[in-house]
Amino acid sequence: MKIVIVGAGKLAYYLIRELETSVEIVIIDKDPEAAMKFADESVSEVINGDGSSYPVLSEACKGAHMIVALTNQDETNMIACQIAKNHLGVSKAFARVNNPKNRSIMEHFGVDRAYSGTQILASMIEQEIDFEGLRIVHRIKNSDHVLIEFVLSANSDACEKSMIQYKFIHGSRVVVMAGADGGTITPVGDTVMHAGDQIMMVCRKKDIEAIWKAMVQ
Repeated sequence: MKIVIVGAGKLAYYLIRELETSVEIVIIDKDPEAAMKFADESVSEVINGDGSSYPVLSEACKGAHMIVALTNQDETNMIACQIAKNHLGVSKAFARVNNPKNRSIMEHFGVDRAYSGTQILASMIEQEIDFEGLRIVHRIKNSDHVLIEFVLSANSDACEKSMIQYKFIHGSRVVVMAGADGGTITPVGDTVMHAGDQIMMVCRKKDIEAIWKAMVQ
Protein backbone atom coordinates (compact mmCIF):
# COMPACT_ATOMS: atom_id res chain seq x y z
CA MET A 1 0.00 0.00 0.00
CA LYS A 2 1.28 3.46 -0.88
CA ILE A 3 0.40 6.52 1.24
CA VAL A 4 1.18 10.15 0.45
CA ILE A 5 1.58 12.39 3.51
CA VAL A 6 1.39 16.15 3.10
CA GLY A 7 3.08 18.03 5.93
CA ALA A 8 6.40 17.03 7.51
CA GLY A 9 5.62 17.91 11.11
CA LYS A 10 5.71 16.01 14.39
CA LEU A 11 2.38 14.31 13.70
CA ALA A 12 3.71 12.97 10.39
CA TYR A 13 6.90 11.81 12.09
CA TYR A 14 5.11 9.70 14.69
CA LEU A 15 2.63 8.39 12.13
CA ILE A 16 5.46 7.25 9.88
CA ARG A 17 7.17 5.50 12.79
CA GLU A 18 3.98 3.49 13.34
CA LEU A 19 3.39 2.65 9.67
CA GLU A 20 6.90 2.25 8.28
CA THR A 21 6.99 -1.55 8.37
CA SER A 22 3.75 -2.07 6.48
CA VAL A 23 3.36 0.62 3.80
CA GLU A 24 5.24 2.63 1.19
CA ILE A 25 5.31 6.28 2.23
CA VAL A 26 5.92 9.48 0.25
CA ILE A 27 6.12 12.73 2.23
CA ILE A 28 5.69 16.29 0.88
CA ASP A 29 6.54 19.61 2.51
CA LYS A 30 7.34 23.02 1.06
CA ASP A 31 9.84 23.77 3.84
CA PRO A 32 13.15 22.23 2.66
CA GLU A 33 14.50 21.84 6.20
CA ALA A 34 11.33 20.10 7.39
CA ALA A 35 11.35 17.81 4.37
CA MET A 36 15.02 16.88 4.77
CA LYS A 37 14.45 15.77 8.37
CA PHE A 38 12.62 12.78 6.89
CA ALA A 39 15.36 11.86 4.43
CA ASP A 40 16.85 9.34 6.84
CA GLU A 41 13.50 7.89 7.91
CA SER A 42 11.86 4.82 6.36
CA VAL A 43 10.08 6.68 3.57
CA SER A 44 10.38 5.85 -0.11
CA GLU A 45 10.49 9.47 -1.27
CA VAL A 46 10.74 12.98 0.20
CA ILE A 47 9.44 15.82 -1.96
CA ASN A 48 10.20 19.46 -1.25
CA GLY A 49 7.16 21.23 -2.69
CA ASP A 50 3.66 22.58 -2.16
CA GLY A 51 1.35 19.72 -1.19
CA SER A 52 -1.66 21.58 -2.58
CA SER A 53 -0.05 21.95 -6.02
CA TYR A 54 -1.26 19.72 -8.86
CA PRO A 55 2.20 19.20 -10.43
CA VAL A 56 3.68 18.15 -7.09
CA LEU A 57 0.79 15.86 -6.21
CA SER A 58 0.59 14.30 -9.67
CA GLU A 59 4.13 12.98 -9.26
CA ALA A 60 3.73 11.90 -5.64
CA CYS A 61 0.36 10.20 -6.07
CA LYS A 62 1.31 7.78 -8.87
CA GLY A 63 0.07 4.41 -7.64
CA ALA A 64 -1.02 5.83 -4.27
CA HIS A 65 -3.98 4.36 -2.41
CA MET A 66 -4.36 7.10 0.19
CA ILE A 67 -3.46 10.70 0.93
CA VAL A 68 -3.13 12.03 4.47
CA ALA A 69 -2.93 15.82 4.76
CA LEU A 70 -1.42 16.94 8.07
CA THR A 71 -0.40 20.57 7.64
CA ASN A 72 -1.48 23.28 10.07
CA GLN A 73 -3.55 24.94 7.34
CA ASP A 74 -7.03 23.50 6.79
CA GLU A 75 -7.32 25.03 3.31
CA THR A 76 -4.11 23.32 2.19
CA ASN A 77 -5.27 19.99 3.61
CA MET A 78 -8.64 20.20 1.87
CA ILE A 79 -7.19 21.20 -1.51
CA ALA A 80 -4.58 18.43 -1.38
CA CYS A 81 -7.28 15.85 -0.66
CA GLN A 82 -9.57 17.17 -3.40
CA ILE A 83 -6.86 17.10 -6.07
CA ALA A 84 -5.70 13.62 -5.08
CA LYS A 85 -9.20 12.12 -5.04
CA ASN A 86 -10.89 13.96 -7.88
CA HIS A 87 -8.04 14.21 -10.38
CA LEU A 88 -5.31 11.70 -9.53
CA GLY A 89 -7.23 8.51 -8.75
CA VAL A 90 -6.38 8.26 -5.03
CA SER A 91 -9.22 6.32 -3.42
CA LYS A 92 -9.03 7.55 0.18
CA ALA A 93 -8.33 11.00 1.63
CA PHE A 94 -7.77 11.72 5.32
CA ALA A 95 -7.11 15.20 6.69
CA ARG A 96 -6.12 16.91 9.88
CA VAL A 97 -8.55 19.65 10.95
CA ASN A 98 -6.97 22.44 12.95
CA ASN A 99 -10.26 24.26 13.50
CA PRO A 100 -13.00 21.74 14.47
CA LYS A 101 -15.60 23.97 12.80
CA ASN A 102 -14.07 23.10 9.43
CA ARG A 103 -14.60 19.36 9.78
CA SER A 104 -18.07 19.29 8.20
CA ILE A 105 -16.87 21.52 5.35
CA MET A 106 -14.02 19.15 4.54
CA GLU A 107 -16.27 16.11 4.57
CA HIS A 108 -18.80 17.94 2.37
CA PHE A 109 -16.08 18.52 -0.22
CA GLY A 110 -15.02 14.90 -0.40
CA VAL A 111 -12.52 14.28 2.42
CA ASP A 112 -13.29 10.75 3.65
CA ARG A 113 -12.21 11.36 7.23
CA ALA A 114 -11.38 14.71 8.81
CA TYR A 115 -9.79 14.44 12.24
CA SER A 116 -9.58 17.12 14.89
CA GLY A 117 -7.20 16.60 17.80
CA THR A 118 -9.71 18.30 20.09
CA GLN A 119 -12.52 15.98 19.02
CA ILE A 120 -10.34 12.88 19.33
CA LEU A 121 -9.34 13.85 22.86
CA ALA A 122 -12.97 14.53 23.78
CA SER A 123 -13.95 11.14 22.39
CA MET A 124 -11.22 9.39 24.37
CA ILE A 125 -12.31 11.07 27.59
CA GLU A 126 -15.95 10.25 26.88
CA GLN A 127 -15.16 6.58 26.32
CA GLU A 128 -12.69 6.00 29.14
CA ILE A 129 -14.21 8.04 31.97
CA ASP A 130 -17.95 8.33 31.50
CA PHE A 131 -18.49 4.74 30.34
CA GLU A 132 -15.79 2.55 31.85
CA GLY A 133 -15.98 -0.89 30.28
CA LEU A 134 -17.85 0.33 27.20
CA ARG A 135 -16.07 1.45 24.04
CA ILE A 136 -17.35 3.40 21.05
CA VAL A 137 -15.98 1.46 18.09
CA HIS A 138 -17.34 3.57 15.24
CA ARG A 139 -19.43 6.68 14.71
CA ILE A 140 -21.77 6.15 11.76
CA LYS A 141 -21.36 8.99 9.28
CA ASN A 142 -24.31 11.41 8.91
CA SER A 143 -26.17 9.61 11.69
CA ASP A 144 -26.77 9.91 15.43
CA HIS A 145 -26.03 6.17 15.77
CA VAL A 146 -22.77 4.57 16.89
CA LEU A 147 -21.31 1.07 17.15
CA ILE A 148 -20.38 0.18 20.73
CA GLU A 149 -18.59 -2.76 22.31
CA PHE A 150 -18.77 -4.11 25.87
CA VAL A 151 -18.76 -7.26 28.00
CA LEU A 152 -22.17 -8.17 29.41
CA SER A 153 -22.19 -7.80 33.19
CA ALA A 154 -23.43 -10.59 35.44
CA ASN A 155 -25.58 -7.93 37.13
CA SER A 156 -27.53 -7.20 33.94
CA ASP A 157 -31.14 -8.32 33.47
CA ALA A 158 -30.13 -9.30 29.93
CA CYS A 159 -28.27 -12.36 31.17
CA GLU A 160 -29.90 -15.67 30.14
CA LYS A 161 -32.47 -13.87 28.01
CA SER A 162 -32.86 -14.21 24.26
CA MET A 163 -32.87 -11.36 21.81
CA ILE A 164 -36.66 -11.56 21.63
CA GLN A 165 -37.15 -11.70 25.39
CA TYR A 166 -34.92 -8.78 26.35
CA LYS A 167 -36.29 -5.25 25.95
CA PHE A 168 -33.44 -3.34 24.34
CA ILE A 169 -33.27 0.39 24.95
CA HIS A 170 -34.88 2.50 22.20
CA GLY A 171 -34.38 0.02 19.39
CA SER A 172 -30.68 -0.61 19.95
CA ARG A 173 -29.65 -3.94 18.48
CA VAL A 174 -26.86 -6.47 18.85
CA VAL A 175 -24.96 -7.11 15.61
CA VAL A 176 -22.14 -9.42 16.76
CA MET A 177 -21.52 -11.51 19.88
CA ALA A 178 -18.50 -13.47 21.10
CA GLY A 179 -18.68 -16.06 23.85
CA ALA A 180 -16.06 -17.15 26.36
CA ASP A 181 -14.55 -19.51 23.78
CA GLY A 182 -13.89 -16.60 21.42
CA GLY A 183 -16.30 -17.79 18.75
CA THR A 184 -18.33 -15.03 17.12
CA ILE A 185 -21.93 -15.20 15.96
CA THR A 186 -24.51 -12.96 14.33
CA PRO A 187 -27.39 -13.21 16.80
CA VAL A 188 -30.95 -14.12 15.82
CA GLY A 189 -34.19 -13.98 17.80
CA ASP A 190 -33.59 -17.07 19.95
CA THR A 191 -29.90 -16.32 20.66
CA VAL A 192 -29.38 -16.18 24.43
CA MET A 193 -27.02 -13.69 26.09
CA HIS A 194 -24.76 -14.83 28.92
CA ALA A 195 -22.63 -12.95 31.46
CA GLY A 196 -19.18 -12.39 30.03
CA ASP A 197 -20.31 -12.32 26.40
CA GLN A 198 -18.58 -9.66 24.33
CA ILE A 199 -21.26 -7.68 22.56
CA MET A 200 -21.17 -5.24 19.67
CA MET A 201 -24.30 -3.14 19.39
CA VAL A 202 -25.70 -0.33 17.25
CA CYS A 203 -27.46 2.37 19.24
CA ARG A 204 -28.18 6.07 19.37
CA LYS A 205 -25.34 8.05 20.91
CA LYS A 206 -27.66 9.58 23.49
CA ASP A 207 -28.67 6.08 24.68
CA ILE A 208 -25.14 4.96 25.55
CA GLU A 209 -25.39 5.91 29.22
CA ALA A 210 -28.67 4.00 29.65
CA ILE A 211 -27.21 0.92 27.93
CA TRP A 212 -24.09 1.15 30.07
CA LYS A 213 -26.18 1.21 33.25
CA ALA A 214 -28.41 -1.65 32.10
CA MET A 215 -25.82 -4.00 30.61
CA VAL A 216 -22.29 -3.07 31.74
CA GLN A 217 -22.29 -1.64 35.27
